[in-house]
This record gives sequence, structure tokens and C-alpha cells, in this order.
Amino acid sequence: MKKIENVVELIFKRIFKRKKFTKYLKVGDFNEWDSISHLQFLISLEKKFKIKFSVSEMLELKSIKEIIKAIKKK
Repeated sequence: MKKIENVVELIFKRIFKRKKFTKYLKVGDFNEWDSISHLQFLISLEKKFKIKFSVSEMLELKSIKEIIKAIKKK
């Protein structure tokens, strides 16, 4: 599902104002990806994909790869 990855990339670049994107990026890899921006990112993904992450899922999702996998499961 390349479409999911493309949408995640677009939202990632918008939230974090970064050009470089890989599925191996994770929380804390750069200063702008802190707990608040992480929540903003996940909430934006929820809205775009019309899904809902539980609080525990939000706390567990620490990388782009994990986030994409979680979206695909929903």
C-alpha cells in the first residue's frame, strides 16, 4: 500500500517541516519530533485516514514503520 506511505510522508513533512523522510525515522531522531509534535502527527493521521488510535497505541508508536503498520491494521 504505497498510498498510505505517501500520505504519511506528506503529513510528516507538513508537521515537522522536514524534507528528508524514511520509514526508519523514530521519535527523538531530531529536536522537532518531541511528544507534542508526535501527538499532532498522529492526530493528523487519524483525521486523514478516519481512524482512531488508543492512548496506549499512541504511546507505543515510536517510528514511521510502526505507524504505517498500525494504519494498515485499521
